[in-house]
Amino acid sequence: MKPAGFTNSLSKAGLIIITTLLTGAATLAFADGDGTETASSPAADKPAPYTVVCEETKGKTVCKVDKQTYIGWRTYHAVCHVCHAQDAVGSTFAPNLVERLSVIDEARFMDVIANGYTGQIGVMPAWKDNPNVNRKYNELYGYLKARSDGALQPGRPKRLPKSRTR
Repeated sequence: MKPAGFTNSLSKAGLIIITTLLTGAATLAFADGDGTETASSPAADKPAPYTVVCEETKGKTVCKVDKQTYIGWRTYHAVCHVCHAQDAVGSTFAPNLVERLSVIDEARFMDVIANGYTGQIGVMPAWKDNPNVNRKYNELYGYLKARSDGALQPGRPKRLPKSRTR
């Protein structure tokens, strides 16, 4: 029997705190070894690693991407989405890569993909020995950077004609 006035709000608050702690710890997967995030300042003279063209068609936005970005999307959804969720928005145990790529640079991204990372509550595996991933680091980065920069919306992109790619 519950005491008078007792509600489940305490257990809900506890769940929120636990979820916040787990999510916060998971976001360290792309942090530096000391737990601090690596800030990146995009080079003004460096072109974007993707080509995205979005158009309104019948009230719906349709985005088309170059071949490399499309391969990055396919690779991500074949391998990475299991932990980082569809469209790279993160999960309770793996960080949101859309947000993460706005605070880390390409070199840090490539290092974590190749060598993995051990965080407080999870392990990002090293992909350097997996030929389905290790040959597509640049494509993965291009896809995720397009999502992070806001150039590419969630969902499956279409391919640009060959004449419109980079």
